[in-house]
Amino acid sequence: MIDVFLTGRDRSAQFVQEIEDVLVADFLDTPVFEVLAEVVSLYRPGAGLPYTDEEEMSEALASARDLLTEPRGR
Repeated sequence: MIDVFLTGRDRSAQFVQEIEDVLVADFLDTPVFEVLAEVVSLYRPGAGLPYTDEEEMSEALASARDLLTEPRGR
């Protein structure tokens, strides 16, 4: 899902809602949740402050991907 957003295939609010659903269901007590929770909940493309835009969402998702692909034990 992260790659779908980052490549621009789907950056809709509906798709980010699906990401949020997975985040809450599968990553609640993880660093990934900490990185994404606020950004995902505030995602509104083109709405301006105080909402999250596509660039901020991309940065947060890239950080989450790094956490998910980081070798264990680091």
